[in-house]
Amino acid sequence: MRETSTEREIKADRERVWAAWTDPKEVRAWLNLIDVEVPAEPGDALRWQFNRGGRVDLVFTAVLREVVPGESCAYDWDVPGNDEATRVTVEFVELDGGGTKVRLRHTGFSESLRSRLEFDAYDHHWWHYLERLAAYLEHRPFQFHKTLTPPKTGIIPLGVAAETGMVVADVAINSAAEYVGIKPGDEIRAIDGVPLKEMEDFHRWLDDAEAGQTSTFTLKDRSVDLVLRPFTS
Repeated sequence: MRETSTEREIKADRERVWAAWTDPKEVRAWLNLIDVEVPAEPGDALRWQFNRGGRVDLVFTAVLREVVPGESCAYDWDVPGNDEATRVTVEFVELDGGGTKVRLRHTGFSESLRSRLEFDAYDHHWWHYLERLAAYLEHRPFQFHKTLTPPKTGIIPLGVAAETGMVVADVAINSAAEYVGIKPGDEIRAIDGVPLKEMEDFHRWLDDAEAGQTSTFTLKDRSVDLVLRPFTS
């Protein structure tokens, strides 16, 4: 079984961080959700719904299994491709001198292709979600990687596996990717000749890309030249 973990120090006291994690209005704000359910008691459902500009919303669902108010919570987290739910555990550790360390661990991914693609995505995006929480509580812009304003491809990835490259989950409407015919289910093997073996490969390339540049995307069955567009919020 595969697992991933990440942690983030946030310049806010533990009570404040816990409130932002558990209050539906605040979760909706820092994750930029269009709909949300936040569980309060074991057995309650969690639902995070994102609109990423594509034709299908991204929806995460889970069930709260354990909670120690102000300190920790654990969820049975639904992952397509797994016969059983995975487990997400989040701890909130009060730091000396103020601040809070949030530790997140996600375990139980199977070896099916879909689960491995999902694992690759979660392995990348959990860091982003904790950074979003930190930016919200520290009253600053959300930092992607190297920049606040990365160029846009319009590609919404499912995840990356060695045998498929980056699998496309969806494509933003009226985006550069849609313009050149990239569609859900496509497998992008390389960009400008650089193979995609994990999600980080895509984002490392994006860190150094600029709006207006043309890049060659090598797919399983064809190649396309895509012109990157400026960042829009």
